[in-house]
Amino acid sequence: MDWQKVTFAELVDALKTVSWSAPRPLSEFFRSFGPPRGLSGRLKNNVYYYRTNYVVILLLCLLCCFLRNPVALASLALAGLGLSCCNDPFATGLNDTLLHSLRKITPRLVARARAKAGSDGVVGLHKRRRVYIVLMPRSLVVAVLMCGGLAALYRSHSLLTLCWALLLGLGLPLLHATFRLPNLKAKIASAREEFRAVWRGYQAELYDYSHSM
Repeated sequence: MDWQKVTFAELVDALKTVSWSAPRPLSEFFRSFGPPRGLSGRLKNNVYYYRTNYVVILLLCLLCCFLRNPVALASLALAGLGLSCCNDPFATGLNDTLLHSLRKITPRLVARARAKAGSDGVVGLHKRRRVYIVLMPRSLVVAVLMCGGLAALYRSHSLLTLCWALLLGLGLPLLHATFRLPNLKAKIASAREEFRAVWRGYQAELYDYSHSM
């Protein structure tokens, strides 16, 4: 995959749909640095490949800065949960977990939620299936969690601390992504994800074709 030709919008879409794996080993994370050549492609490649490591760095910075303010930390966790719901596998897994927990309490609600989630079926190559979280559209859940978390954070008077935490939590990954040389594993992983995306699109088009006959 030529990361120079990948736009940032396409990178964001890929991060929304990809499954987040475990962090890369530190021996691999802190190896093979070099001058920033082909900066745009290198940044996109490293952000995609080391995405979990960068999120861990961000979370550690937030945790260290808000360790003495549990209210603000809980507010950030709420906002982070809303942001995580933008990822399709995470939102789907959260929905399944909640439905499994509610199955014995309100089986009718669970049945309605499962029917609602499957009502859209499989969509075409350039369309995305709508994601629901317990009968509510994913966008509504994200908006409520994000607004609630940010409002609680504002009430805790910790905006300056948040700025410092974000400066460290985003600056350190950006510095790493700038100087870290893309390795062979990153190239193989990129090619594998590209093949999976093409295969998912092929299956969706095959499904549409079979149901249109």
